[in-house]
Amino acid sequence: MIKKLVRYTLLVIIFASLSALFFNGCTSTWQWVRRGTKVDSLEFAIHRLDSLTKIQNQLLTGMSADVLTEIENLRQDVGQLSAKMDDNQDNLNRVYQKFDTPQTNINKTDTSTQTNTPTDPDGLYNTAYLDFTRAEYDIAIEGFKRYLKYFPDTELSDNAQYWIGECYYSKKMYPDAVLEFEKVVTDYPQGNKVMSATYKIGLAYESMDEVKKAKEYYKKVFDIYPNSPEAKLARERYNSLP
Repeated sequence: MIKKLVRYTLLVIIFASLSALFFNGCTSTWQWVRRGTKVDSLEFAIHRLDSLTKIQNQLLTGMSADVLTEIENLRQDVGQLSAKMDDNQDNLNRVYQKFDTPQTNINKTDTSTQTNTPTDPDGLYNTAYLDFTRAEYDIAIEGFKRYLKYFPDTELSDNAQYWIGECYYSKKMYPDAVLEFEKVVTDYPQGNKVMSATYKIGLAYESMDEVKKAKEYYKKVFDIYPNSPEAKLARERYNSLP
């Protein structure tokens, strides 16, 4: 849209300049040429054309920077949404498994309540996750940590650890975020959050202006997980850094 507007403006200026030369030249074409007025007018038109071209380039450059910034923000949002979708799928799978698993020992006395031990891991996890989606990061951190305290080896344990890192990252507490994301990689190497955690470590280091470390983790993502959604993002971030 900006390009079309600038081009249209250039055409109007050039047409107006040529029209002025034509009509004014009717009185005494020879005198205008001899005095150099026609040449001056052409030079003026060329000067205006150069000026407008520079303005066009500046507008396009500014627009490109804004668009690139917006695209990067959208990519990060998509990455986070993708992680949330994976998380929701894990929850659904667990629900299906619950319905497929025969319930036994229903009449046994539940003594765990006497020691304040949570008896519903899914409820505890979902509550913490809901707090995260509401940007209640401190409450979410406590919820996920409590989940890991009582249920350190479930299918959602690596997810809980990952979302602790996301909470700190959202709070811009990047050193803490790095530590928590590192736990995903070291404590749950077979989990489905390792790729995302590695990529987020790179983003955290980049946010702290530690370019060398950021590139190191971006390279890990597209070297070790070349077919992952994070690999493309990591390569783009890597190539954008000096």
